[in-house]
Amino acid sequence: SLMDRILFLRRVPLFSTLSPADLKQVAAIASEEVFPDGEVIAYAGEQGDAMFVIIAGEVRVCLNDVEVARRATGEYVGEMSIINREPRSATLIASGDVRTLCIDQKSFEGLIRERPDVSLFIIQVLSQRLKEATELKSNTPR
Repeated sequence: SLMDRILFLRRVPLFSTLSPADLKQVAAIASEEVFPDGEVIAYAGEQGDAMFVIIAGEVRVCLNDVEVARRATGEYVGEMSIINREPRSATLIASGDVRTLCIDQKSFEGLIRERPDVSLFIIQVLSQRLKEATELKSNTPR
């Protein structure tokens, strides 16, 4: 239900600073999607048009068939390609049954235009993920 989505989103760090009205707006634009174990949610190289907030389960983040990260309940994946409008940098695979809230690019862009504080938080998260990727790359044998 819409109320369940609002209550869930309030616990997601990306949306925790939003007002109840803004949370309701995000909950209204998000659609629920379910992915069975092993299903590919998104392929590296494809144009990304949505991000996914994980309600239940885990998502494997893979580069060249190697798992580089795992995202779980309350985390999100796919945000980078809808921000930079470039092809997805990683393949996302359901680990166990996964339920997500899907937010499309147009709706997400509208949200960050209206809420600069969300933009700032996204910058911080992307900076952290870039740091993780850099560390991973420097630790990978050539």
